Amino acid sequence: MRITSGELKGRKIIEVKDKRVRETLDRVRESLFNSLRGDINNKIFYDLYAGSGAVGIEALSNGAKLCIFVDKSIYSIRAIYENLKNLDLLNRAKIVRMDIIRFLKTKELEKGDFIFLDPPYEFELGKKTLEILNLSNIMKEETIIIYEHSKREIVKDNFEIYKSLKIGDTIIDFLRRRI
Repeated sequence: MRITSGELKGRKIIEVKDKRVRETLDRVRESLFNSLRGDINNKIFYDLYAGSGAVGIEALSNGAKLCIFVDKSIYSIRAIYENLKNLDLLNRAKIVRMDIIRFLKTKELEKGDFIFLDPPYEFELGKKTLEILNLSNIMKEETIIIYEHSKREIVKDNFEIYKSLKIGDTIIDFLRRRI
């Protein structure tokens, strides 16, 4: 797997040694960051259900000042750490090993400008995560949620979709809190 954009474009990153982890495809990451070009400079980016950290690393490669990686799998945490170390990005990152729902209920969280989430498609984790996100103090009024999901899932509830990317069977919705 390689970084698809930004200052680290072309650099290799390792994948998680766990077959249950579904990595965000290179072409999906490339489309995502082409659509964000320039918008994430000096911003705080969260990579929830981070896997190998590929999306958050792309954010750092494209100018994010900080990325907070959250995943509960020790295999993911190890891969994220190794990738950040190999790319000399540890000083611009925080790694948290915790269940995402529990993490979002934490009281003291840094407010995110962008929150990327790519939960496992089964178990309705996306819906649960969006419900908790809406109540979490991770959100600012202008926070943008970037939600990668299957085309079979429909997003509703407390967020409005202001932009969508369709790449094969994958949809990336850009969400804002309804006012």
